[in-house]
Amino acid sequence: MSSRNGDDESIERRLTALMCSTAARRRSHSQEARELLGSAQPERMIELLRRLHLTVLVGQRMVNAGLDLDARLLEEIELSTASSRQRGGAHELITQAILDQLSAAGIRALALKGSALARDLYHDVAWRSAGDIDILVAARDLAGAIRVVERMDWRWQRPARSDRLPLLHETLTHSSMPRVELHWRVHWYEDRFAADALERAERPSERAPLRMLPADGLATLTLIYARDGLSGLRTPADIAAWWDTRCTGDDGAASIDAIGCDYPALAAPLRVATAFLGPLVGLPTRPMAEPFRWKVATELATPFYEGGQAQVGANASLVDLLLAPPRGSRASLRRELQKVPKDLQRPLSRDDEFAVHRARWEHGLRVLRRWGLAAAPAAVRAFRQQPNRPFTRSGG
Repeated sequence: MSSRNGDDESIERRLTALMCSTAARRRSHSQEARELLGSAQPERMIELLRRLHLTVLVGQRMVNAGLDLDARLLEEIELSTASSRQRGGAHELITQAILDQLSAAGIRALALKGSALARDLYHDVAWRSAGDIDILVAARDLAGAIRVVERMDWRWQRPARSDRLPLLHETLTHSSMPRVELHWRVHWYEDRFAADALERAERPSERAPLRMLPADGLATLTLIYARDGLSGLRTPADIAAWWDTRCTGDDGAASIDAIGCDYPALAAPLRVATAFLGPLVGLPTRPMAEPFRWKVATELATPFYEGGQAQVGANASLVDLLLAPPRGSRASLRRELQKVPKDLQRPLSRDDEFAVHRARWEHGLRVLRRWGLAAAPAAVRAFRQQPNRPFTRSGG
């Protein structure tokens, strides 16, 4: 790989996005990939893939495509693959053990993301970095699922009001194992889709774990990406891979539209995320008229984590606010502005109460400032109908 002038990482971004795209796009742009690699800088490529947690997926796809990789990049890929495969293997065994225990207790459950998704989509747990163990159960089974996982030595991080359903999931921690998040829904805009998708899930074989139907899984991953504020490239890569492996011959756009019709509160995040994924990773999309606020949400996307962690988080929360259904906007605003910093999320003394209130005010003011910095240029681009250009914006 040769050096080139310029401080931006647009070449590395284009190559990374191409490697995360659908198989059809990768095949049709194979020559472009070689040309991009020839101009990319190894150090920039390594740093970008680390930042996006895509060293193995993108790296192995470049290796499999027969691209001539720099020795430093190739070494990074090999080391990351070995480490990720070791962690992913352990993650997979733990996930399956939890699913087995839930099944023995009569609780219907399936794994979201993680090593289960890596095995399903890429046939190699190394291709998707292992983090928390995310498991979907029905709301009525949430309390029972907590008890099952607690018997396996995880500890439930009890909320202040334990008699109410959590916003999205319950969290259980372990001294030496990954954190477990027991979900009862996949997006906070409504509470029917996840339960229905779980009920419709099937087993590919008698002993295989439950797996969502193609349309439900595509919608779930798309909703997760929208919920994350259209940030990062790992979930888009998973969506493209799901499309390739599970939606062959299907009209995925029609399936997404149908789910949006059946669950109206999810229509905005589904349509906006799908429209953004088209140019980003080659997901087939349909042109459509979009409300202005949806266009602004698209302009706030940060697929390469542009602007730094704090600004990415602010953009994501603003996307959440813009895509919320009419009755959910107030809840979205309150949820973001009244967050308690993680270091204060614990039993509080009287002195701590003041610290929490002050921290909430300070957090809210910082978020409002970041929203202002991001919203103004995004609104201008949306008004002028200038599409989001993620490959040419400078990173933070």
